[in-house]
Amino acid sequence: MFRKQDPYTYTQFLTLYNNPGGVPTPIGLLALDYQVALYNDVQVLNQNSVNQPQNQQFILQCTQRIIIQNAKTADVSPIAMAQVANESFIDYPVLLTAGVKIDISSSDGLTLNLLDYSPHTVNTAVQQNTSNGSQTGQTAGASTSSTTGSSYSQSSTYGVSVGVGSGMTASAERTTTSTSEKSNTSESNSSNASGSDSSTSASMSVKDWGAYASVSPNSVSPSWLFGQEYPWNAVQCRYAEQGESSPYEGQVPIYISTPMANNLYSGSSDNNSVFLYPPSELSMYGLNFVMKVSWRIYVDYGASTEITIQNPINYYTASHNLSSTTTNGYVPKVYMDKSPAQLTVNLEAGAGYVTPSTTLDLNIMALDPIGVNSDSAIVGFIPNKFIPLPSSSGSAPKGFTTIATTNDLMIQDTTKYPSGAASGFTVSQTCLTATWNGTEQLSYQLTLFFKVTDSVSDYTLYIKHWITQQTGVALTIVVNSSAPNPVSISKGVDALEAEGGESNILSIALRNLDFASVEYHDYLQLGLNSVTITMEPQAWTNCGYQIRALSIVKS
Repeated sequence: MFRKQDPYTYTQFLTLYNNPGGVPTPIGLLALDYQVALYNDVQVLNQNSVNQPQNQQFILQCTQRIIIQNAKTADVSPIAMAQVANESFIDYPVLLTAGVKIDISSSDGLTLNLLDYSPHTVNTAVQQNTSNGSQTGQTAGASTSSTTGSSYSQSSTYGVSVGVGSGMTASAERTTTSTSEKSNTSESNSSNASGSDSSTSASMSVKDWGAYASVSPNSVSPSWLFGQEYPWNAVQCRYAEQGESSPYEGQVPIYISTPMANNLYSGSSDNNSVFLYPPSELSMYGLNFVMKVSWRIYVDYGASTEITIQNPINYYTASHNLSSTTTNGYVPKVYMDKSPAQLTVNLEAGAGYVTPSTTLDLNIMALDPIGVNSDSAIVGFIPNKFIPLPSSSGSAPKGFTTIATTNDLMIQDTTKYPSGAASGFTVSQTCLTATWNGTEQLSYQLTLFFKVTDSVSDYTLYIKHWITQQTGVALTIVVNSSAPNPVSISKGVDALEAEGGESNILSIALRNLDFASVEYHDYLQLGLNSVTITMEPQAWTNCGYQIRALSIVKS
């Protein structure tokens, strides 16, 4: 079983580490989910829309969930009253900055449009009222109301109303009716219905914290600042007290207003009854924040469709305690990290702890499984379907990509061209051609990529091909070469075009589930599959090979 969107999705779950003093300490979890769809732009502005841009377009949706635990306050048992001087809450989270950024610095031919992101700015609301009165009847009052934040609501309603009206008149009427009826009815009914549905959602709740979003015009990427705003506002209170020492390593004392200080302790002048209030519930027991962003990505023909998405996360903690003064008894003091901790992940064993990042191939992720659009995934080697067009004869070779019109089969030129190579694939109006002239003993290679999402259908690979001269060509076909047990098949091609009465078609069963047949086998796996075709001539001189089309048929 898998979700409907899984063939287009990549999800990973990583442990977040804080590295105080260079020692990695697990602090939370990072869940990343990426979903890619091929976008076909059919919007029309005017007559000039006939000249379509030479690029591919994709829709990329990213979801990032950050979970951080405050391990020091995991216990919810009642807190035993201690001496006033020992009351404190230490190293709880107060600020978190996070981003989802596509690295475009090393990607030529890549353009981004930001379609949407969430959350938008969401902050808390605070209202305070005070009044003073005297026996003379005079009253002095002060009222302060400060409300900041955003409100968003959406509703949809669907209804049907039916009204019937009639006029009535008085009448007297007598009717006698006699009816005799005989009937015989025979009825048979049969129905069959099936359906499937899939949905995903990610949400979070913010209590006494605020979320502030901003978008960089340079990287076209959003970033978020999450901060505690009650009982004291870590977003606003950023001024450090000069000349004051801190009992907590790496933290400096912070100025806070008197109303915020009053939210942190009982305020009693009796030192025996004064006690300290904790920070917000999220700071006490942990954070769980979700960020989403959606891009429209333009990739010029010939540019790489591999992109790297970076997820930088910076983390601030704070502490507060009761401090003794000569005039006011005990008052709360707040301390915050002088610099943020850059949270890291360990992507591979032995690779070290690095900023979270993921490299995706948009073409691979956007491929539809075979059978979604058609039972036959066909690539005909037509010039306007290449990304980019193979090099012309006599020029330096370059790899190419071509994708089926139904977007369910991708073919790449994976030939290992030596430095200074002069020969490579060429393309005509109908065929892809490989030639050997004896000066370079080069093995040409094509790799097919396609997705399979069922385990009961048969799949067959068809190749429409021929040789162009009398020398034959040997094909080595490897299915899923990176699998633990790859399958290798050798075939020879010795027929010219329209020779032999076999239509120049080679068929290879990739899956045959006929249990009664000696040919019963299954070379495929659920998900992405690859078929690598290597071409070598029987003699390195005066040899040519042409391919009209490649297809994989589901039956």
